[in-house]
Amino acid sequence: MRSLLLSVCLCGAAAVSAGEAVIQDRSRHSDVFGEERNYRVFLPPTYATDVDHRFPVIYFFHGYGGRYNGPEYGEPSASAESRYYDEWNGDIERSGPDPRDNIATYVSENDVIVVKWDGYVAAQYPRPYDVGPVKDDLHFVDEFPDLVAHIDAEYRTIPTREGRATSGLSMGGFMSMFVASKYPHVIGSASFFNPSSAFIIGPRALQVYTPFRHMGRNYVGLPIRQHVGMKDFLRQHDLGIDREFKAQELSYETWHYGVNYFDGFHTVVNVEGQFDFHMRHFRQPAPPPSEWSHIDVYPDFDIWGYRFASDRDEPGFTAVDEASAHGLKVTTRKWLPDGPNIPAARIDITTDGRYEPAGTYSLRRLALSDLRATEDEATADGEGRLRFAVSGAGEYVGAHAPGESGRLVVAGHRLDRDVPQAWDVIQLTPVLFNAGGTAVESARVELIAQTEDVEVLDAAVDVAALGAGQVSLDTSFRIRCRSAELEVARMKVMVTHDGATRRYLLDVPFYSTAAELTEYRVADGVACIQDDDSEVTFGAGDANGIADPGEWVSILTQSDREDDVWYGLSLFTDDPYVDRARERSVWRHRPDWSGTARRVSEVYIREDCPPGHEIMFHGVYDFQKVGDMPRDRQGAHSFVYETRRVRLTVPVGR
Repeated sequence: MRSLLLSVCLCGAAAVSAGEAVIQDRSRHSDVFGEERNYRVFLPPTYATDVDHRFPVIYFFHGYGGRYNGPEYGEPSASAESRYYDEWNGDIERSGPDPRDNIATYVSENDVIVVKWDGYVAAQYPRPYDVGPVKDDLHFVDEFPDLVAHIDAEYRTIPTREGRATSGLSMGGFMSMFVASKYPHVIGSASFFNPSSAFIIGPRALQVYTPFRHMGRNYVGLPIRQHVGMKDFLRQHDLGIDREFKAQELSYETWHYGVNYFDGFHTVVNVEGQFDFHMRHFRQPAPPPSEWSHIDVYPDFDIWGYRFASDRDEPGFTAVDEASAHGLKVTTRKWLPDGPNIPAARIDITTDGRYEPAGTYSLRRLALSDLRATEDEATADGEGRLRFAVSGAGEYVGAHAPGESGRLVVAGHRLDRDVPQAWDVIQLTPVLFNAGGTAVESARVELIAQTEDVEVLDAAVDVAALGAGQVSLDTSFRIRCRSAELEVARMKVMVTHDGATRRYLLDVPFYSTAAELTEYRVADGVACIQDDDSEVTFGAGDANGIADPGEWVSILTQSDREDDVWYGLSLFTDDPYVDRARERSVWRHRPDWSGTARRVSEVYIREDCPPGHEIMFHGVYDFQKVGDMPRDRQGAHSFVYETRRVRLTVPVGR
């Protein structure tokens, strides 16, 4: 074992006096990567003296240009964590307003272990973690459980979920979100310093753009916290996370900092506040949720004792909703939040061991595509696990033993239009499904808006009796969106019967438009210059710039910056001659080092579309409103994006 003892005063390696953290740099063989991997451990002073005590662990993930141990003495760091490395290197000018605001100081004053893993990828450094895009198939989320097992074996940790947390900066903040979303059953809390909000991740052959603001359901039962700087260049994206997470009934808090804290720029700041959050939850851990939801980019994954294995062979997501002993809903999406499903996929499910060993259970199934209800049986194995399969087209599966009562669930919802607009009165109909064993004689259903710009125009509704296995579309609510800027409305349905109330969360996308777009290009295999100076081909066809039947078509337009760049649009339509199931997406990264991307639609025009037919699209695009100013001087003001929501009419065949 290599051990490096560093004083928290402004000096290099030195003997550690009483009250100072012990810092050890070590390595371990990674079975996942098949190589030696480095990490750094911060041990509190009491670790050596209180030999019977076990300590909680915070796993910290560095950002772009960082390493587990920082640069050598005298070398500058490309990472926003440089203030901590440079403090040890003796450069107080780069240490920020408070040179003691760092991990070593915190560990010297608190009974906690901090472990920094190394996101180093040789072929990509200084870019860590093999994300956005995936080039080497090095999956750090797969490495995390092995690192945890190693640390638990090597140190006196609290080797349970209640004694673990993750945290990180920037790309490391993204990794903290990613790891926490994969393993809420392994860690008890998570935090993010100015995180990147999205990257392309997943298996190399199936990698897909993953925006975590649309994945808040993964953190149900897991306390999370975010730091957002006033001048941080990621601020606009992090405020999107903040807005979305606040609408999803999570144990979530945020801390916004400005000129009193490192001028509000992109860095690790207020370590004490962030890590105190974890210490609170080490003392009072959140219990595992009785019901949970999850979205995963990988075809195969484990979560809360369940195993999901899929034959999905195209990029996308598997979504699990309201999983409990009584059942679960499983759907797929080609992209988030509103991509079409992947109906050809099969998902094999093995539950946790909560059922009676060798017991027989009825499985009530509802196919979400056509609302066809069926029933079959499954027998639990010797460990109390059920095994069954569902289709990627989407199914709700309810499980009950003989004699169990009825259970009315919300399996989904229907809207009276495919492309909802702001200020229109929209009719939302919950899909009510009795997934239990007997009839439900009566129930009360209420719809609540979780988003302040959405109003519900109808009061709660009483529902008549619904037999076992029956479906009802008889209960509807009118809603209205009062903001043309809203992308997704978070809604909650409360269902009460037989003395119990359960809640179900729904997402309602809106495609509001503010202006008519008249100047645009049709791309059917046409190459255009992008804002990163690359030339990209959009669409697929004869490249004549005309939307023809049997072609994939993109729409591109220019911004008012007069930059000669053609920006692609996300397109939405309810036109029957556009095949939604065959739509494709091209993700174009914004040139702001954020990892975020704009979606450019490639819509498929059906072969039977008559020449001369006009397709009305709603489109969304964005561009950099103020640009090309040094981010270290202007901060967030350098990277403000303006979003345009438009409508346009595209003629087919001319």
